[in-house]
Amino acid sequence: MINDHTNGKLAEIKAYATEHHLEDSFNKTFARFETFAKSSCEVNLYSDFAHLSLYFEILRDGQLILNGGFIFHGPHDGYGNGGAPTFSVCIEPDKQPGWSIHT
Repeated sequence: MINDHTNGKLAEIKAYATEHHLEDSFNKTFARFETFAKSSCEVNLYSDFAHLSLYFEILRDGQLILNGGFIFHGPHDGYGNGGAPTFSVCIEPDKQPGWSIHT
């Protein structure tokens, strides 16, 4: 089960992905949450301080097994160079905007 506690931010991110033709990146990355949800895990999504990004928790039988960020990378953060505003490093060499999961 995926629980959306983002107060509309998830819908905003989906709309942004559609508007900017980034559905493939969004869907491919979000599918990882769906895989956990199908394997009897609970996925909780929350708003994050970073633009177009979310914080997540994955629980199995009430126990936290994984948490981190569903982070949007693009020119605003040097495509994940570790600096502000996301403070996340993306190791993929292509400089394309999109989402990745960081734990």
